[in-house]
Amino acid sequence: MAYVKENIFMDGVSGSISQMTLRVRRGKTVVTAKCGPVVTPPTNQQLVAREKFEDATAYANEVMNDPVKRLMYTAVAKKGQTAHNAAFQDAAKAPKVILIDTETYRGNEGDIITIAVRDIVRVASVKVHILSAAGTELEQGYAAPDKGIAYWHYTAAAANEILRGTHILITATDLPGNVTEAEKVL
Repeated sequence: MAYVKENIFMDGVSGSISQMTLRVRRGKTVVTAKCGPVVTPPTNQQLVAREKFEDATAYANEVMNDPVKRLMYTAVAKKGQTAHNAAFQDAAKAPKVILIDTETYRGNEGDIITIAVRDIVRVASVKVHILSAAGTELEQGYAAPDKGIAYWHYTAAAANEILRGTHILITATDLPGNVTEAEKVL
């Protein structure tokens, strides 16, 4: 392995030339011998990663053909990023549930549970399941989006007399269809 130093023609270049491969690592151009074809079969983890990559690419291509979605992803694209890049990134990462606020939930009808979920563009839906301490489902339904992007509110529709041990299960789904689950036990 060799490093390219103070060569204005080769600095920052990457690719293959004859039997050499040039790569940029940590800001330095590195010259190595050209690698041959991979002969070992891919691992299951590599196959899963490839499939996820293909799915993310397919979603990003679909976004580019939909003017409304394309505009949404163009709006969230960072500097130097395209709508295709942002859509790919959104499809590759599931949303994150960052808060399940049960401060105002006292087990009464009409009580509010607030959920905060983050994603690249926006979350498509947030479903709430409320289970008793014994695991019996007391109710389920969809939360409604609040002002802004991250916050959702679920209004309880059934009474829950025994709060201790109650499980609040959250299922968040983003536009590409990635699903994240979170739970809070009272």
